[in-house]
Amino acid sequence: MPDVRHERTLIFIKPDGVQRGLVGEVLRRFERAGLKIIGLKMVQATPDFLEKHYPQTEDFLRTLGGKTREAFAAAGLDVKEQTGSDDPLAIGRAVRGWLIDYVASSPVVAFVLEGIQAVGTARKLVGDTLPFRAAPGTIRGDFSIDSPTVANLQRRPVRNLIHASGTVEEADFEIGLWFRPEELFAYRRVDEVLIQGE
Repeated sequence: MPDVRHERTLIFIKPDGVQRGLVGEVLRRFERAGLKIIGLKMVQATPDFLEKHYPQTEDFLRTLGGKTREAFAAAGLDVKEQTGSDDPLAIGRAVRGWLIDYVASSPVVAFVLEGIQAVGTARKLVGDTLPFRAAPGTIRGDFSIDSPTVANLQRRPVRNLIHASGTVEEADFEIGLWFRPEELFAYRRVDEVLIQGE
């Protein structure tokens, strides 16, 4: 049975968050929610490294492309006229390429969080992938208003400040990719008994 009290997730603050000086604010929000930082570093990720991080699966690419199509339709714009294609797979490949180029353009701050259902808790704190839909009080809702329509018209990814693993399995893979075992630390926060009932 998985130990949901000590679940782990990978987060990284993207170039827009680092360059805007939001690292401390973002870390504070996770810590205040009871998640424990067990690994932390600044990284200049290469495109080759990010090729491993961002999946090339059809599901992932179709999701990226589908969000773009939805955003253009909602704005009353013809996606094929603007992007050269209406195929979600082709659009997804283009968006993935822009995302890799962007994340590789400047340092990011990567960290591993541990705590009660860390993956879901972190995703809740981060907010919707599309900042213009993210609820107030979430990281994206408070600090970004970018949209896929604007981003794709400018041939760039949505600047949504932060990455958070989507599932426990994804987190396990991403943590192993971004951190060596010796870069992760075991310790107790003084409030763990109150937060986790240990």
